[in-house]
Formats: sequence, C-alpha cells, structure tokens
Amino acid sequence: MRIAVLKGDTVHERTRARIWLGVAVFAVACGLLAESIEVARIQAGGVVPPGWALRGALFLAYAVIGLLLLGMARLAGRGRAVALAATVFALVVSLPWLNIVVLPRFGSLRSVLGNAAAVVLLALVVPLLARLRRTVVAAIVLFGAAVNVLPLLGGGAAVGPSRTVRDGGLPFNVMVVLIDTLRADHLGAYGYAPPTSPNFDALAREGVLFERTTAQAAYTKASVASLMTGLYVHNHGVISSGDAMGGDRVTLAEEMQGRGYRTVAFSGNPWITPEFRFDRGFDEFESGRATVPQLTALYKSLRWVDRALTARGVSANLSSLAFWGLSTNLSNWERDGLMTDAVVDWIGANSDDPFFLYVHLIGPHEPYDPPLEYVRKFHTPDWDGRLGRTVRPARVQTIFETAEPLEERERLALIAQYDGAIAYSDAQLGRMIDALRRSGVLDRTLVVVTADHGEEFYEHRNWRHGNQLYNEVVHVPLLFRLPGRLPTGRRTDLTMLVDVLPTIVDLVSGPDGLQGIDGQALFAGASGGATRAAFSEHWWFEGGTYVSQTVRQGALKLQETRDEARGLERSELYDLAADRSEQRNLLENSAAVSDNGVGELQSLLARFGDKVSVASSVSVEVDPSTKERLHVLGY
Repeated sequence: MRIAVLKGDTVHERTRARIWLGVAVFAVACGLLAESIEVARIQAGGVVPPGWALRGALFLAYAVIGLLLLGMARLAGRGRAVALAATVFALVVSLPWLNIVVLPRFGSLRSVLGNAAAVVLLALVVPLLARLRRTVVAAIVLFGAAVNVLPLLGGGAAVGPSRTVRDGGLPFNVMVVLIDTLRADHLGAYGYAPPTSPNFDALAREGVLFERTTAQAAYTKASVASLMTGLYVHNHGVISSGDAMGGDRVTLAEEMQGRGYRTVAFSGNPWITPEFRFDRGFDEFESGRATVPQLTALYKSLRWVDRALTARGVSANLSSLAFWGLSTNLSNWERDGLMTDAVVDWIGANSDDPFFLYVHLIGPHEPYDPPLEYVRKFHTPDWDGRLGRTVRPARVQTIFETAEPLEERERLALIAQYDGAIAYSDAQLGRMIDALRRSGVLDRTLVVVTADHGEEFYEHRNWRHGNQLYNEVVHVPLLFRLPGRLPTGRRTDLTMLVDVLPTIVDLVSGPDGLQGIDGQALFAGASGGATRAAFSEHWWFEGGTYVSQTVRQGALKLQETRDEARGLERSELYDLAADRSEQRNLLENSAAVSDNGVGELQSLLARFGDKVSVASSVSVEVDPSTKERLHVLGY
C-alpha cells in the first residue's frame, strides 16, 4: 500500500513537472516567435538591427503575454487551453500589425472585414498547428536563430550593392553633418555673441565658410530632398507629408556609391527615413537607435492602449513599462546623444573604408529641450533653473495671418532654450570630429556642415518654421573643411543647398558631366559672382494652392506670395545690405523702387517655375508611429 502511495506521488510530481515544462516552453515559444517577427520586420524596413536590450525586452514582454493568456485559457477550459491561448496570442501579434500597416482606417468596412477574416483564419489554423507542438516549437527555434544568430555569424555587416572604385582610388572620405532647424545667425562664426558653437566655429576657421547660403525650402523633407538631388523643390516634387523621393533622379548617396564609397546614414528626424525613400543609395541607413522601439507593433499597440485609458481618465504608460530602460519616449537631445554614440562607434570600426557618411542631428528643433547645463549660460542671471514653455503658440500657415505673440521675457527665454539646444548639437558635432581625429582620418575627410532651415521667433509675426521664407528661416550655415585641398577663409558669393551635391562630386572626381541639376560646384571656378541668383520656395496644397517664392541677387531679395483659395497676393522687396532683418518692404515706397532693379528680379522669378513636377516624387502612406513622432516635433 505504501509503495502504491509513493508511486502515486511520483507520478503526480512528474505530471506537475511536465505541466510546468509545457508552460515554460509555451512562454519561451511565444516570446521567441513574436520577438523574431518584430526584429525581422524592423530590419526589412532598412533600420539598423535592434540591440540585445530591445530584443530581450520584446522577448520578455511577449513571453509574459503568452503566460497570462495560457493561465486564463486554463481557467476557461482545461482540455484545450494551449490551443485557445495560442490562437489568442496569434491574434495579439497579428491584429495590431494588420490594422497599423494594412488596414489603417480602423472601423471602416474594409477594416471590419479584414479583421473578421484574420480572426476566422487564425481560429482555424492555429488549433491545428497546436497539435504538432514539437514540430512547431522546432520551427520557431529555427526561425529565431535565423533572425537573431545568423546575421552575427556573417559579421553583422550590411551587404550593399557592388561598388566600383575608380582608377587611382578614392581621394578622401566625406562626412556631411546636417543640424536640423539651425539658423546661421545664431552661430559664432556668423557673428552671434553667445557661445553656442565652439566646434562649428573651429571648423569654420580651418575650412571655407559660406556666408550667404540659402535653403531651398522652409521645412525638412523638401529641403533635404534638394540637398540630396541638387534640384529645386518644384523639380523634385517632394512637397506634402505623403510625398517620398522618386527614383527618376540620382541622389548624392547614389553618386558616391557609384564611385566606390561605402555609404552610411544616421538620421534622428522622422522625415528623413527609409519610409520616405531617403535611403536611396545608402548601404546602411540607421533611423536612430532611439526610435527603434517605436517601430515595433508591441509599442504601437501599448501606446494605443495608453491613449485610450488616458482619454477615460486613467493615467497609463504601459509602453514605457514594457520597454523599461530603453529609448522609447526620448527628448531630442537624448536622441542626438544616442545617435552620436552610434556614429562614433561606426567611425571607430570603419575608418579603413572610403566612406560617405550623412548624419542628421535634430537637437535645435522644437521643443528646445537640451540638458539644463547647456541652457544655463544663455538665460538671464535671475533664471530659476527650470525650463519654461517648451511648446510655442500655434503658428499660422500663411503670411496673410498673424500668430499670437508672447511677452518679451517669455520670448527671450525660448531663445535661450533654443541656443542651449544648438550648443548641445555643437557638442555632438565635436564628438564626431574627435572620433575622426582618433581614427587618424580627420585630415583626409571632407567635412561638410549645414542645416535644412532655420527658426522663427516672431520676427515676422510667426513662430517655428515651415511656411515663411524670411532670412531667419532660409539663411543657413554652410562650411567645407579639407586641409591641403581647400583653402581657408570666408566666401560671400550666393550659394544654396542644391550646390552641395555637385560640389562634393566635383571634389571627389572632378567635372563629371552631371546633367539636369540646379546646383553648381562651388570650387570649380565658376561661382557666379554678383550675377548669380538664389531661390527658395514653399508650396501648400491643403485648402487650395498657396505658393511663396523668393529670389535673391546681390543684396536685393524679392518675395512673391499668392493664396489662390482666398484671392490674396503680396510682393515684398528688401535690401539686405541696409535691412538684414527684412522689416522695410521697398515696394511700399514708390520712390525707392525705381533704382532697385525690381524688374530683373521679377523676370528671374517668372523663369524660375510655378509648376510642381509631381511625377518626380512618389506617394506613400505615413505610418501612424511616424505621425506620432512628427506630432511631438510640432507637425
């Protein structure tokens, strides 16, 4: 009798052990499967492979979800608990992706039918697969190994298109650093007194500083597209939020790739990502280590739950809890810091290769949130040590409107925070330069530093940027540094962002027959002198056509704006030699116009073009997580 009892206890213990083993296997399988799917999807999107911390967070979060579902399923029905839990888990993994990527309009007939079809399909297929437990688990392990282990065995290097190095090799590396929302007149090299830019200023003293560079647009995507293609905005067609780079024009990265360079990009701005085709020509494109968690279906789902609960008065932050310790909801400066870490690491590991490196920092962009130590030196002596307003009053969309002003004290506090953000970005620039120096390649690397646009602080009755073309927005910094190849000094001829592509290509391989671009090589001996004109433009098609265009020749700048929906027009003429802040419109004084050559400027604008080449861009569906990140930046 006693022997029978002992045998019964042993059988019970073995049964319990098998149950717990089955629970553990189920949780591990759920975690590994979902993590591998997330990682594979991120990598397929052109983003740098996630780090092990993020992979571990995904695995743990999905394993916990699997455990909870299995526990609830066992309470509901012991016999088919695994099949039920597996089915619900499959729905948890697939439905967010389905509704975020494939069915963006939740609640529509298409969405209802799509979700119903997914539920029926998974309810039929998953229980059948659950019967083949060992086979399914083995397949999950193999899939997980293929996603997480095989890339490491291959060295982790991205396999890019084949490159052909020209005879004689490549003369130097190229690094382009673009600092978002950086107006030129807030840098020491351009005469700004507060110490915002010691690293930029040092580079300017060692290279060529262009004093009068015009951005082609008032916001990031259109302006960077001009830099990358050498085309004016109306020629590349990247105008609206859903526009992406088309494939009919060769980009700067493709030009460099074709010459044998390894092409790599790091971008912290959600406009400048593979989603909008800015990865064309890059062997590797990292959209920012700080943003990778936000690309996961788990993060997007939990953010949706957070917002739903918050709307009902329940404070929730499940997304941060699931990714505790990772970079999910970060400030601009934290993103720039992490991205600079990545750039410094990359330079240290790849300085032997001839490379073209593009880095897009975002620190000076709204909401001006640098570390306090970078803000302190720009505030008034009685500053209390706390950041004030981080979101400015709403901007207006046209020059025919006026935004709400701020008290002067509050406006100056905003400028102090903006200057602190510039100082932090300048420090990141210095870190990259130090990385090049440590690797022994600084003096054989062409360093280019510029910006996509500036920022408004109510100089013309508006805030932020995006629609007005006054100098606080379109006057951007530009410098080139390459010791032994380029002279040092300052140049005052008119230049534009469209000149960056032909200038770099000309320095790398000489006159190369670039055709059909609007920029010109700045060191090719044909600067254009006083006769060259510089253009910028803004197009807005919501609620009717709104277009503003400027032309500058010498010291004169003409701006013409029309709002077709409201039947409004305005022409403005400024003498920038006497009126740098563009406060006196000469067209309001008939006596001043006759001597100012306004007719020639009007002819230049008339020939500039008033039609957008819509065939040059492509339309994409903007991902909801991208929309959220853009909303944080004020878009």
